[in-house]
Parts: sequence; structure tokens; C-alpha cells
Amino acid sequence: MEFRRIVNLDMREMDEVALEKSWEWLNDPEIKRLTITPDFSKDEQKKWFESIKNRKDYWITVGWHNGEPIVIGGLKNIGEKDAEIFGYIGNKEYWGKGVAVDVMNMIHEYARTLGLESIYSKMLKENRNSIRLHNRFGYKYEKDIEGESIMMRLAL
Repeated sequence: MEFRRIVNLDMREMDEVALEKSWEWLNDPEIKRLTITPDFSKDEQKKWFESIKNRKDYWITVGWHNGEPIVIGGLKNIGEKDAEIFGYIGNKEYWGKGVAVDVMNMIHEYARTLGLESIYSKMLKENRNSIRLHNRFGYKYEKDIEGESIMMRLAL
């Protein structure tokens, strides 16, 4: 997908700096609600971070700009045929600047290298920006989940 690049991202593996930022972001009430993030402790986050190093069902990348992490995205629940895409722009200064499009392109490319047939996303029905982004990439509505959320899927 072509778009006008406003922000150039440096994509890197998740590290301690990005982990600390993600703690801040996922505890911001607005981001927490939009990402449907449950409560978690710093210890739980640290254990999760240590676990992803050896997991084949999880892949995460971090977008940096001007020496700061600003966006996190990846795949989870990676199976033989599909995986769940996730992501959030933690630094709200970059909302609406095309960052999500860049990260989605990268995640889609990675999913294709894994030979996945499709990827799916879960989001709040009220998260119009996320729904619009997914529609832009060709995701199709699949089903309602848990009352306030929906699932969309992209055939690769």
C-alpha cells in the first residue's frame, strides 16, 4: 500500500527501553481501553518479556523515531495457518501520521514469510480509526466478540 511517509521509522527488536515505554503506554487510560489491555503488574510484564525470546508463537517489533520508541506491533498466537496482529502507537504525538500504515506493512510482510494464510485482528467496535485502517488494508469483518469488540481478517 502506498502512502505519504511523514515519519521515518527505525524498526528494532523489543528491548528494555521499549518495555518501559510500553508500561507507560499500556497504563494510559485511553490506550489501555483502545487496546483492550487487562491490568498487569511490572513483574508480569517482565516475565512476558523474558518469555518472548524463546517463543515461536509470538513476534514483536518496535518503531523508533528521533531516538525514542513510538510504536509497537507484531503477531501473537502464531499458528500454522494464521496469527493475530496487534499494535499500538504509544506516543500520541504520532497518531494520524501514517505510522500505523508503515508498521502494518511490515507485519504483513513478516506474516507472508511465515507462510500464513491469513491474519486477524480484534478491536473495539468504537475504535473507528483502527477499523478504518484495517479496511484500508482489505481486512473483512468476521464476527462480533465479547459484545464490545469485533474480529476482522485479512487473507494473505
